[in-house]
Amino acid sequence: LITGENEMAVYSVVFIGVSLCALLSCGRMSPKFKNLLYWGCAIALIVLSSIRDFSVGADTQNYCWGYGYIRQLSFKSAMDFGWEQGYVAVNWLLGHIFKDQRTLLVFMAFFILMPIFRWIKSESKWPLLSLVVFIGMGMWNSSMFILRQWCAMAILTYSYKYIKQRKIVPFMVVVLIAMMFHRTAVVFVLAYFIEKIPINKSTVFISIPLSIVIGLLGGKVLNILNRFARISEGGNYNGGISMLIVLWLCVIAIFVCFKGKAPERLNFYFKFVFLAAFLQPIAFTFSNWARIVSYFSLSLTVFLPNLIGELTGGNTENTKLKIPLGVIFMFLMYMWLKILNLDTYSFMK
Repeated sequence: LITGENEMAVYSVVFIGVSLCALLSCGRMSPKFKNLLYWGCAIALIVLSSIRDFSVGADTQNYCWGYGYIRQLSFKSAMDFGWEQGYVAVNWLLGHIFKDQRTLLVFMAFFILMPIFRWIKSESKWPLLSLVVFIGMGMWNSSMFILRQWCAMAILTYSYKYIKQRKIVPFMVVVLIAMMFHRTAVVFVLAYFIEKIPINKSTVFISIPLSIVIGLLGGKVLNILNRFARISEGGNYNGGISMLIVLWLCVIAIFVCFKGKAPERLNFYFKFVFLAAFLQPIAFTFSNWARIVSYFSLSLTVFLPNLIGELTGGNTENTKLKIPLGVIFMFLMYMWLKILNLDTYSFMK
């Protein structure tokens, strides 16, 4: 058991463990064993999210306090609590069955991570490497305390199939359900329409100055959003350049490696990455915009491993190229994890 001072190393240990499993999955083994290996790592992440201490995550204690308070209210009063009604209803129902605040963390770990991990398993050509991205880019960490928004993001994974099928009514229904957990999910409506926009050299050439302009107009965007926000957001700068660089490097890599056109197998999530890159500069005006961009940048967990698959000729069994590229990629992800300087992970006491 990792305790005391070594709790700082939990993220690294988990990252290295999942990375080794990802490399192991490149070997000759049955699909059944690969599936077992993936779900073993996925369940481990869910369990670790469930058994963390209440001090892990800036918002965790606030959500636990809310859980304890909401459970004491009548349903009608709970609906006026201030948080989105879908999230409040879940808290109210759980609170009338279980008193312990640990219930909230356990339920949220499954509610948030299971849909995301199912989506990764069905869409990624290298699912375990997708988990490496999920950990290395800090997504697993943020899913432990930005609970309402991550509930919305998990729900939205069910909308991807409707975007592909061009079924706008069920897509909008899923978005509305997600908005019942976090109102910012409305921004995901853009995902439906960007699928009809061809992303080519001309589009990128035009989008770069437009993206800069959007960044410069971040203050006006903030004023508009504050008209709808539950709590007004103040302008502040807290980085965002690193993510902006990564997102645009992904866009540029497609045009360099594939002669200006994304392969069909990458096109769907590539457009999400492109949209995230386009919108990211607004984060320079107020840092919490990066959370909104997360609705699109989550697609990196599938896009990046699938990109590596395409770079190896689309042959998932080409281990001579796949393993070296995977190792280099894992090293870069580990460096990213270290740069994030995440809060200490502590086991429940």
